[in-house]
Amino acid sequence: MDVNRLTEKAQEALQAAHRRAIRESHQQLDVEHLFLALLEQEDGLAIPILQKAGVTRPDRLKERLEQELRKLPRVSGVSGGAEQLYITGRLNRLLVQAEDEAKKLRDEYISVEHLLLALLEDTGFSCRLLREYGVNRENLMTALQQIRGHQRVTSPTPETTYQALA
Repeated sequence: MDVNRLTEKAQEALQAAHRRAIRESHQQLDVEHLFLALLEQEDGLAIPILQKAGVTRPDRLKERLEQELRKLPRVSGVSGGAEQLYITGRLNRLLVQAEDEAKKLRDEYISVEHLLLALLEDTGFSCRLLREYGVNRENLMTALQQIRGHQRVTSPTPETTYQALA
């Protein structure tokens, strides 16, 4: 996947996830790092989208993700530096799925909403957590329709347009 096809907010979330993994001394960058980064994003779209999809307590989602990340093994020492961080197969699949979601919606860039849709296809903790909070493809698509209307993602900064509409 071409990182330049990610919107600015999606790129920022991926970078924030990477920083968190390094700070936490994790050897791998996984879906939960990215999901938490999306939820923590200042002026981000993930929380408004999830709230419109029925999540009443996004702060609880964050807490649960933080708990899950604390369970991951930590590495230390000379061989466990940041240069050893790698992307898990799950996160790679999620990014490819997000790209597929963008194509289905005829969008030119991969945005936060595509990442959220891809999370619903994941096989791990993040997908189970979303489902536990009542998020499914149908109510997420309805929320996206309310926020973005019939607009397509044709620039690396569509989120500012959505927020203006909201």
